[in-house]
Amino acid sequence: MRFAAYTCVIAVATLLALSVAHAQDEAVQKMVGTWKGKVELLDEPERTLVIKSVTRAGDMWIASVEYGPTGQKLGAFEGRVQKQRGGTTLTFPISTTRKVELSLVSNTELRGLLKVSDGEGSWVGRKMVLQKTSDKP
Repeated sequence: MRFAAYTCVIAVATLLALSVAHAQDEAVQKMVGTWKGKVELLDEPERTLVIKSVTRAGDMWIASVEYGPTGQKLGAFEGRVQKQRGGTTLTFPISTTRKVELSLVSNTELRGLLKVSDGEGSWVGRKMVLQKTSDKP
């Protein structure tokens, strides 16, 4: 009798864990697609971000992204997707002196910063807003 109860508890716990993991998968996968928008204070402010895929690697999510000025060849980068304080964030370096940090605001909007090193250990943030233009990368 105890064995049956124990087995039932394990089964319920497993189902709950799987449903939470599935919900996280869904939220993370909403980021996949093509995004376009602007970066504040740049000569060429129009930017395109293509999130090709987001895959789980142990306890992390890794994003395969392409990013750059709209209408030009995009650079390929690897980013990290995290669930923080109920939100989903994407962070990726584009050089040793620049990185992008974005938060999923809605299914169709990413907001965040293009951070540029000031050369003295600090980062200067430039606001960035991107709208989802396609669910397909």
